[in-house]
Amino acid sequence: MRSGEVQPHLPTLAGEVDAAPGCLTELIAAKTEREHGEAVVDRARVAADVERLHGVLDEAQAASALPDAPTVYDALHDLVVRIRLEG
Repeated sequence: MRSGEVQPHLPTLAGEVDAAPGCLTELIAAKTEREHGEAVVDRARVAADVERLHGVLDEAQAASALPDAPTVYDALHDLVVRIRLEG
């Protein structure tokens, strides 16, 4: 929200957010190791970090210049129609 860009790669995003907990790389590794299972982590610490990061996200949303909703539906529709008609 701060940059107006979507960054879905959590390790990259963690490096861009000063408020990210220091153990985040450890949590990412635990999740990767146990992709479809339960990771062995300190649940209370993780819950506290998640709660704190929700506050950071709320602050970023309040300060964001991004619109509340997408504004390019018509342009996207025109593009899709144009591409379909050309193909």
